[in-house]
Amino acid sequence: MKFDWSSFGIEQGSSVDTNTISQVEKLLSVSFPKSYLDLVTYSDEASPEILSLPYGNELTCISEFFSFSPDVAPYTISWYSGAGKPLGLLKQMIPIARDASGYLICLNFNTPSVAVKIFDPNSSKTDLIANNFDDFVNLWTE
Repeated sequence: MKFDWSSFGIEQGSSVDTNTISQVEKLLSVSFPKSYLDLVTYSDEASPEILSLPYGNELTCISEFFSFSPDVAPYTISWYSGAGKPLGLLKQMIPIARDASGYLICLNFNTPSVAVKIFDPNSSKTDLIANNFDDFVNLWTE
């Protein structure tokens, strides 16, 4: 599905290209959902202005997406999947963003559809947000 990222107040600006995507996918041994790759090539480190989303009986918002980079530096998806990986985060759960409370929004590669989950680094509790990235974006509201 093609999304109009600007409708969420996301500013265009990214240096992510096919080479970067290939490096990150190889490093993490995954194939990212097409619409997520569309987002990071539109705006790396996207910071939606108008966004809230429900999960379970809760409501949250995304503060920022992490940099899509093979560099294992703080606040990159590579760092959160390696040196900065929080205790209790299951294998094949890759943090891609954080919410206002510091919870991590993760792609769960343990499911065929690559579900989106929210992870509390303090309690190691996870909750399902959506069965795939497209459904996740479709939950975004003002």
